[in-house]
This record gives sequence, structure tokens and C-alpha cells, in this order.
Amino acid sequence: MAKAEYRSAIRSRKMINMALADLLQEKPLDKITVTDVVRRAEINRGTFYAHYTDIPDVIHHVIEETFSHLRNEVFESPQQVTEIPHILLQRIQEILNEDRDFCQKVMTSSASALMEEELVKLMLDYLIQHEEKYSFGNHDQYVLTIRFCAGGLCNLYRDWFSGKIPLSLEELTQQAETLLNRLILQRATAKL
Repeated sequence: MAKAEYRSAIRSRKMINMALADLLQEKPLDKITVTDVVRRAEINRGTFYAHYTDIPDVIHHVIEETFSHLRNEVFESPQQVTEIPHILLQRIQEILNEDRDFCQKVMTSSASALMEEELVKLMLDYLIQHEEKYSFGNHDQYVLTIRFCAGGLCNLYRDWFSGKIPLSLEELTQQAETLLNRLILQRATAKL
């Protein structure tokens, strides 16, 4: 009985998430209501509220679930700073491949800014933790470089999902890794 309930809960959350992703293609996040989501998902309000408190809670859970695994992988094992772009980008690629349809809808919507914000936070948390170790120099310039990289990375994936970049996801990941490594290495060797 417990397995059936667990599968049902996973199915319900997935239906809610997909309904929200579909709606994000039609209108801004702040205009989407719980009623919109339950109608699109063809569930009742009780099912929605059994899993989430409101629409921002759905987005928060999706982002939290996505980035918690990524955060654990990056923070739990010691890395050289030049390995971080590889680890981040490979994991992001895996996440995008797991459910391309959902990711495309979120990344090409108003909710993509929330994903970008989480990626910036992740990169800042890790790289600032190791800033002194790698002698990056001027702290403010360092933080600005990380923000620039994270924002650019999110824009690359958003453009890729929009069909503006004629590369495979693997090729995009490889090129993004090369660019990030260059910026990080330049920042690591610069004495500003």
C-alpha cells in the first residue's frame, strides 16, 4: 500500500509541475493561480495542497530538488577550482536531459530568473569558500566574474532551448566549460 501511495504522490507532483510549466509558456509566473494549475493538471485542489502551499512553493521545490543534488556533488568532494565548471556543467546537462520538455518550458519562461539566481548562489557559495586558496585577488571583481559567468551560462541554456544555438546539448556543455575555465583561470592568475 505504501508503494502505491508513494507512486501516486510522485505522479501528482509531476502532473502539477508539468501543468505549471505549460502555463508558464502562456503567462507570467505571477499571473498563474492554483486554480489554473489544478485545471490544467486535471486534479483537485486537495491534491495540490497535499504537496504544495502555493504557486511559488511549487517553483521553490522544483529548484530546490534540482540544485540540492548539484550542491551536494560540488560541496561533498574536494575539487580543484578548474574542475568545478566540468562538474557543474555535466550535472546541469544530466538534469536537462532527464526531462527536456519540462526544463525547456521553465527555462524559456519568466521562472528562468529563479533558476539563474540559484545557479549564481551555488557558484558564489563554492568559489568564495575557496577564494583564498586560489589567490583570486580583488574580492569584488571575483564576485562580479562569478555572477557574469552564471548569468551567461543561464542565457546560453535559455537560448539553446529557444532554438537559437545550433549545437547539441553535449557540444554546448563542452564549449561552455571551455569558456568558464578560461574566465576562472584568468581570474585565478590576475592580480587586480
